[in-house]
Amino acid sequence: MPAAKLRLLAIDDSKENLDALGSAIPHAFPGAALYTAASGEEGLALALQKEPDVILLDLVMPGLDGFGTCRRLKEDPRTCDIPVIFLTAVSPDKATCDRAFEAGAEAFASKPFELWELAVQIRAMRKIKAANLLQREESARLKDMVERRTSELAGELAAHEKALEALKESEALFKAVFTESPIGICVVNEKNGRFLSANPALSAILGRTPEELLGTACWDITHPEDVRRQKEQLSLLRGGRAGVLRMETRYIRKDGSATWVKLTLSALPAFNNSEVRYIGLVEDIESARNYAREKSQLEEQLRQAQKMEIAGRLAGGVAHDFNNILSAILAYSDFLLKKLAPGDQRRSDAEEIKKAGLRAANLTKQLLTFSRKQKLQPVVLDLNSLIKDMKAMLRRLLGEDIELETLTAAEEAPIKADPGYIEQVILNLAVNARDAMPKGGRLLIQSSLVRMDTTYMDRHGTLEPGDYALLSVSDTGSGMSEEIKSHIFEPFFTTKPRDKGTGLGLSTVHGIVRQSGGVITLYSEKGRGTIFKIYFPLASESGAAAPRQPRKELPAAAGTVLVVDDDEQIRALARRTLADDGLTVLEAASAEEALALFERRNEGIDLLLTDMVLPRMSGPDLEKNLKNISPHMETIYMSGYTEHTVLDEGPLDPEKSFIQKPFTLESLTRKAREALARSAARKA
Repeated sequence: MPAAKLRLLAIDDSKENLDALGSAIPHAFPGAALYTAASGEEGLALALQKEPDVILLDLVMPGLDGFGTCRRLKEDPRTCDIPVIFLTAVSPDKATCDRAFEAGAEAFASKPFELWELAVQIRAMRKIKAANLLQREESARLKDMVERRTSELAGELAAHEKALEALKESEALFKAVFTESPIGICVVNEKNGRFLSANPALSAILGRTPEELLGTACWDITHPEDVRRQKEQLSLLRGGRAGVLRMETRYIRKDGSATWVKLTLSALPAFNNSEVRYIGLVEDIESARNYAREKSQLEEQLRQAQKMEIAGRLAGGVAHDFNNILSAILAYSDFLLKKLAPGDQRRSDAEEIKKAGLRAANLTKQLLTFSRKQKLQPVVLDLNSLIKDMKAMLRRLLGEDIELETLTAAEEAPIKADPGYIEQVILNLAVNARDAMPKGGRLLIQSSLVRMDTTYMDRHGTLEPGDYALLSVSDTGSGMSEEIKSHIFEPFFTTKPRDKGTGLGLSTVHGIVRQSGGVITLYSEKGRGTIFKIYFPLASESGAAAPRQPRKELPAAAGTVLVVDDDEQIRALARRTLADDGLTVLEAASAEEALALFERRNEGIDLLLTDMVLPRMSGPDLEKNLKNISPHMETIYMSGYTEHTVLDEGPLDPEKSFIQKPFTLESLTRKAREALARSAARKA
């Protein structure tokens, strides 16, 4: 194969030098190609284009000199392997040589040229280039081989790391499952049945620490009556006649109690002739049954609560609307009584109308109590004292055929409740007990202090742990069936004849107890009597309620009253009652109408008498708007119930600033006089 044609590049700013090289090179290297450049920049470009074997480079040139040109040639990977011979007219000193070799030059040649000397250097440089290229190729091959092997090793290492990571993840997963599982997990020795490991769930089920279980044989904690059966089942697993053992058995806890569990056992793979081991899963059946029982109780409690809530809403809504009608009946019967003389026959008719209205008002009051929309005035009272004070009245109520016995706690039993309503609770339960014992019997009313250490659930409420005052009322009467017990607190439900009861007695009791923060439960069997138990939270303070002060008679007051109610009858009777008492009365059917009336009137009022619930704007919101115009204005709220009253938003004296529908003319007149007296006192 013929040798490759020699390619030379000469870079010199002297044309004479380039011409001399052009004449000499063909003699030394016949057929060689010589490329010339007159500057460093031109030479750099030509070197990239022609790829010469050797570069002859003048040392001193204007612009980019030989040192700079050589340095750039060696920095470029495309030309770094081309040998450079510096051309110099003088013998280079040490400093020049150092700079030249630092720039990357391989040799020097003197001007004028000695042809044989130049030829020797060119041949040597050509061999250097060939060696450099060979070394570079070898380095590239070696590098490629190293990179390829490195890549293979990296792949193997990544595979090992991935396998190690998978192993770690598997171990972590097993550890998490073993530690956090709600099911008991254990590993036992096949030969002697000893525990080799046990997780926290199994420790909790058996009431023993993992340390106490390790080394203990499973037979030692199995119920004696179940050991034989469990060993028989295990022999099937040991003999290969069963792959998995499943059975229900009993274990003995550390405290000696027995608990039912579901046991699943299977053999673990053996490694290197290791001993046979079993892995066991232990499910706490007893706790699961208790959970199912509690869940069923909660569901029943929720159904009962929803049923009572719906009934309560219905009862409250009916009572609220009915109270507006009763207010008109009572008020207009009062108007008639004012006009009729004592001997007038029509007066007794009006009095009967009023009595009927009051009886109806008492029924709606019971409905409101059941629906927990009745206004209570709780105070701290002693349940023991209340029972003792009622004993004489209850004896007269029950009659001679029924034996009444009362037992009270040795210590004071303070509760926070409305005493009048708690008396009503006891009275209603006593009357129910009397009716359940038509041939006589025994009624026991008892108070005691109890502490609930754990949560107690009943279909009618849940008792959280804490201290309670317990009121129990038990009789020896006819008792109740399960069907009757499921409806006993519903309004209008009664087992009595139509003319003997309204069906509101026990629903009223239920409402009072719940509104007082208590829980009522009952136990009854057909033909074996009934016991009601009422749990009231113990009050943190003690002391009896202060006695009520007698009412002080107030003189008629003058002033302007604004009556706001969307019920026309209520507005009419309020207007007539207050006008008869000498007051100027304005009226509005809505809050917007009341505000518009204020703007037209352009002066304040002394008293606002407003319903709590108005279309689009409530009574309290209306009061806030009017107070900006008339700051001395007093307010009386009206409502058939207090669910949406200011009583829920802050302290308010219900005796002075609230009147419950239905109301009598006398109560409305008195409330208005009291409020106007306060307004006058502030203005003075």
